[in-house]
Amino acid sequence: MFDQKSIATLYYAHRKTLSSLVALESALNGRFYNMQAAIECMMLAALTGEAMLMIGPPGTAKSRLVRSFCGLVGLIKDEDPATTIRSDGALQKNEKYFEYLLTQFTEPSELFGFYDLGKLFAAEASQRSFERATDGMMQKAEVVFLDEVFNASSAILNSLLTFMNERKFHDRGRVHQTPMRLLFSATNHPPREEGLGAAFDRFLLRCRLDNAAADPTSLAQLLAKAWNETHAAPRADSQGDQFKGLLEALDAYRLQVDAMTRAGMKINTDDILFSRLADLVTELRRKDLSQMSNRRLVKFSGVVLAHALLRAARAGDAAPPRIEPRDLMVILNYGLDQEDASTVQTLRTHLLGM
Repeated sequence: MFDQKSIATLYYAHRKTLSSLVALESALNGRFYNMQAAIECMMLAALTGEAMLMIGPPGTAKSRLVRSFCGLVGLIKDEDPATTIRSDGALQKNEKYFEYLLTQFTEPSELFGFYDLGKLFAAEASQRSFERATDGMMQKAEVVFLDEVFNASSAILNSLLTFMNERKFHDRGRVHQTPMRLLFSATNHPPREEGLGAAFDRFLLRCRLDNAAADPTSLAQLLAKAWNETHAAPRADSQGDQFKGLLEALDAYRLQVDAMTRAGMKINTDDILFSRLADLVTELRRKDLSQMSNRRLVKFSGVVLAHALLRAARAGDAAPPRIEPRDLMVILNYGLDQEDASTVQTLRTHLLGM
């Protein structure tokens, strides 16, 4: 799909970052039971910068996973993730991390900040201004987590589209660049209303979670990990500097992908992998599992590349990977609109040989 020279350049240049991401993946898998798929999806989101949506019933540790990720990379502490404690003991809003539980009544000001009434009604007319109080709000955060995202109104979802794709915040005709690196979200179920299709399409990476199976082994393993995570999770300040600077290193990877593309890195249109991809997309559309819009196909090419790089890093390979049919599995694992386990397994076997 991509030429081998470009893949090698990325692998060698960012091998340390990839190894750190694999170590982070292992640390999270050690803390959460049966969440390997969600954690792998999170690593792909972190590497590519694409939005991730977790779909599953309440109580399946969706928000806990996001907070644990942010704690390990040093973005939040063990106190309320929305606040930090200053040296004088006072609480202040955490500018780097923002999370919010959305409802049908949530209004944009709850995410982007209410207007500062003190400035609006200042005693001196020359000092009056119509400004938002933006400290600790979404447009200031590096990592954003939106829970029950599809409960939000169309006004909220429309404002999120540009925010998600362009990392920009539009406010009264002004455009503000945002520092957002990663966007995680969660929902109990995929959106059912037709008008939410555009917003759903923007969440490139989707993973599905469920409650543990009701068998002795599964329940024992769940309780062993979940009890410890609830009552004795490793404190963020005890993790050392193992993942310090990882978010910046992930930025550097994405910037190099862009720079290499501008310098001539192209899709290899003669790759025989495209016949497998074409068959896969055809079946997904025919089975109504996903329409695989042009936008999603373009973005998933980057996820396929990221999966190949992470696969090689997990194996400790000295040589750079080649993109193989198994790397297309990310589309089946994390790209579908509908869930159909039997059809997905058939596609794995007949199209991808797995």
